[in-house]
Amino acid sequence: MLKNYIKIFFRQLFKNKAYSFINIGGLAIGIAAALLIMLYVQFEQSYDADLTQSDQLYRLNLSSTSEGELMEQSARTSPAMGQLALDEIPAVEAFSRVVIMGEVIAGSGEDFIREEHIFLTDSNYFDFFDLEITQGSIEQMNLPLKAMLSENTAQKIFGNEDPSGKVLEINSTNFDGTVEFEVAGVFESVPENRHLKPQILVSYATLHHFIGKQIDQSYEWLNLYTYLKINSENKISGVENQVNEALQLRHGEALKSAGTQWNLELQAVDQIHTSTKYAGEYNAGIDGGKLKYFIWIGAFVLLMVYLNSVNITNARALNRAREIGVRKVTGGNKKQLFLQFMLESSLINLIAVSIAAFLINLSGNFIVEVLSLNLPDSAFTFNQLYLHLLVLWIFGTLISGIYPAAVLTSFSPSAVLKGTLTFKLKNTFARPLLISQLIFCLVILSGILTVYYQLNHMREQELGISLNDKLVVRSPMLFVEGSGNYQEQMNNELTKIDGVKSVAATNEIPGNEVYWRTDNVYVEGKDKSGSMYSILNVGKNYFETFKIQLQAGRYFNEELEEGSEAIINKKALETLGFEKPEDVIGEQLFSNGNAVPIVGVVENYRQQGVNNQLNPMVLNYSSGDLNYYILDINKGETERVLPKISRTFNELFPASPFEYYFLDEHFDKQYKSERQFVQLFSLAAIIAVIIAIMGIVGVTTQLIIQRNKEISIRKIMGASFADVLALVSREYLVWLSICFVVGIPLSYYLFSNWLDNFLIRIELGWWFYLIPAIIIAVIFISSTLIQTLKAAWMNPVETLKDE
Repeated sequence: MLKNYIKIFFRQLFKNKAYSFINIGGLAIGIAAALLIMLYVQFEQSYDADLTQSDQLYRLNLSSTSEGELMEQSARTSPAMGQLALDEIPAVEAFSRVVIMGEVIAGSGEDFIREEHIFLTDSNYFDFFDLEITQGSIEQMNLPLKAMLSENTAQKIFGNEDPSGKVLEINSTNFDGTVEFEVAGVFESVPENRHLKPQILVSYATLHHFIGKQIDQSYEWLNLYTYLKINSENKISGVENQVNEALQLRHGEALKSAGTQWNLELQAVDQIHTSTKYAGEYNAGIDGGKLKYFIWIGAFVLLMVYLNSVNITNARALNRAREIGVRKVTGGNKKQLFLQFMLESSLINLIAVSIAAFLINLSGNFIVEVLSLNLPDSAFTFNQLYLHLLVLWIFGTLISGIYPAAVLTSFSPSAVLKGTLTFKLKNTFARPLLISQLIFCLVILSGILTVYYQLNHMREQELGISLNDKLVVRSPMLFVEGSGNYQEQMNNELTKIDGVKSVAATNEIPGNEVYWRTDNVYVEGKDKSGSMYSILNVGKNYFETFKIQLQAGRYFNEELEEGSEAIINKKALETLGFEKPEDVIGEQLFSNGNAVPIVGVVENYRQQGVNNQLNPMVLNYSSGDLNYYILDINKGETERVLPKISRTFNELFPASPFEYYFLDEHFDKQYKSERQFVQLFSLAAIIAVIIAIMGIVGVTTQLIIQRNKEISIRKIMGASFADVLALVSREYLVWLSICFVVGIPLSYYLFSNWLDNFLIRIELGWWFYLIPAIIIAVIFISSTLIQTLKAAWMNPVETLKDE
């Protein structure tokens, strides 16, 4: 019996090649697209979720308010807060602090690499984040000037040798040169799905060596991450309240005098990557709300392909009516027929799932590379896919098989064999399903336009700073071979190159967050605002190189002592309590106990992308070496000048690697998340629309064929070509009208809410819906018109000769 069922299946499959292609092809493409989306979302949500103590680990975040107004929400806290939580709250079992060290050059002997994933941390970090020690011991990490390396970094610097006990040189502006560390051991390389991926860990006690143990009592130095291990039996809201009560007892008076209110918040470690709520993140995560859009798209894609399968099978029901009638007359029962059709659904879905697996395996890595998605190559191996494929096969078989099987087995054999069987559209789900597909297409096409224009709108905003024709060169190693002041050398030597207009230095280039921030900034006689100020050190020619407009005062006097003057932006002017730029010139600016005169006010400019808050900024002059050098190149001469710059740099600093990139490209990387969203959304949306169109074409074609006899009889009775066309098209026009009435408001609601997540957003105009509506109307009408014209032109004799 099973053998016969399989024979019948393949006979039907090859007999109706077009419909089989639409059905199986749509299923395969839809499953592949949904599977890719599912793998992507699953991976993004997996960050830190597999940690042994994931349910107990929380990061302490800080929100600051002033006069009831929220000033900032930051992931960074001060050194004292971890110990405060441990001392005052019984539910807190342990804490770990992580200090961002910034970019360094690290190595031994002649083997040096540049590394940016380097942190100062205590030994608890290894327990919190499941770092497995492969060589050495973490006991030494409680001592100063100790370091541990990841396996990857150890291999790069020391090769196959055991680095434990050896000297590691770390060259950094934070150390004003090179400091020697003893390697305490090696830890297993961190998986990709961690919100922090350290390559070098330096002992937290090193901070005591350079600054002193008093730093641990500081509440003002807001420049580290604090992680708490909390007893899982306690409610987090209660622990959060206790932390804030303890903070007010210890530090409330100081906050009150500063005009600031702090509120500490606990964030589960496995939620950090999917949150964009807090400033100061080391690695930008992804907005969890965007992932929800992908989940909905993936679900709709699957729904569409299964509904297509149901619709096409139902629409072809009359073609198999005689087969069913004969089977029933000759003894076939309903159970046997039901099993046969479920087997056919199972085989169709098995073929589709197999093709989908092949497509994912073939093109998955290519799609990930093109869209710059954060997915490891291992995600597309059969070992990772087989469980998903099995679930989709079973689910697809049931959802696309049960209803058609129930409909097909319900036919009366007498009605079938007498020719009185009717199976009209109104007796099935085809009408609402087809209308739903049309609405879905309209919403998706509107979405593609919305996300595309929003991204362009963000990238085209005025930044207040010139990024074009700027080459960024990373700072050389400090104090190598007694080479002296690098900023002076870079300015003197590189500006001699024909094509280089100027050279500027800075600790953070545009596109990077300024990590040095404080709320302890004020002008005597003015109330403290409680706002967080970004503090940036810059060198000579900085404002001229970037064409940042001066509003009042002057630029730095480069003959004076370093750090003796400050320039602020207009946002800082307002925050300090002044209305006119001229009024603040000459005022003493107090910052963390130091006072310097304000000599200039510059126009606000975007240090980061337009979806980041514009912060009040204080710029200090530095004549020493800084992290980055920006070269302003004559337009169109970069390729000609670049080899000369490289040659000069290597002559000046032979021990340092020459590393560079283009500033406009670097700045544009901030929009990576939005660009990925646009690309992946568009790809998934286009696939979903194609699938929906395949279903619409398949079903409408079959439904028109079912009306061929009605059309032929009407033609014999005198109906004209126009009458037949109007008859068939009338109902389809009603469907389109329903699609527009429902789809346009739904599109506006969904994507207006999505745009609310942006500080700067586009306005949704009427054409965001008119263009998709025209596209849907053209596709739908053209897909039905061809079959309608064929039916209207067909000779009635050909249709009715069997009657």
